[in-house]
Amino acid sequence: MTPLELLAIAGAGGLGAVVRFLTGALAHERPVRATIAVNLAASLLAGILTSLLVLDDAWRAILVTGFCGGLSTYSAFAVQAVEQLEHRRSGRVLATVAVTVVGGAIAASAGLLLGAMLAPAAAA
Repeated sequence: MTPLELLAIAGAGGLGAVVRFLTGALAHERPVRATIAVNLAASLLAGILTSLLVLDDAWRAILVTGFCGGLSTYSAFAVQAVEQLEHRRSGRVLATVAVTVVGGAIAASAGLLLGAMLAPAAAA
């Protein structure tokens, strides 16, 4: 890993974080939904990119680790789940956890499948 690649990972992570922030700002009345949306989008995108960038470790690190890592947010998800528990919203917290965890796995799987379907076209 070169210093330029590390800088690119940091830049991509910063860009992902800005996109996440703007998504939350647009949904200021619904922060939990914004968090779920960016986590699912990052999972789907990470799956697609992982399939497409199988042989290119540098781009995979920049886009998956950097951008998708900056876009997704486990910490906000965890804090929001605990806040829902504190407000005795057990139904909402169960839905939040289920949609985030199960939905994220489904989104990543769909992304891997979609990326695998696109990979032969990208190689041609």
